[in-house]
Amino acid sequence: MNFQHIDPLQADSVCLSELCIACAMSAADLHELMDYGALAPLEEAQAEPHFAISYIEPLRTAGILRRDYDLDLFVVVILMDYLQRIVQLEAQLHRLQAQTCVAH
Repeated sequence: MNFQHIDPLQADSVCLSELCIACAMSAADLHELMDYGALAPLEEAQAEPHFAISYIEPLRTAGILRRDYDLDLFVVVILMDYLQRIVQLEAQLHRLQAQTCVAH
């Protein structure tokens, strides 16, 4: 699976090992993020936790910032919250822009 350009129409979840590769983070780090509540596995009963594909970009960005600025993992939790909120707001903005275009 090419993690640089994952098509959400082809895959809606990734397993823990795929997420580690995609975000260049260790499984221990991702487990710690789960403990902090910043990363929530899907409610599937599988041997390996699976996560929504939407975690890849914010985790990748937070991981890069962590390595570049030698940040503590708890700071990644804060970054994840903000990055996910930005993604939500951008999606909302796109929906509103599409509605505005249809109305005109």
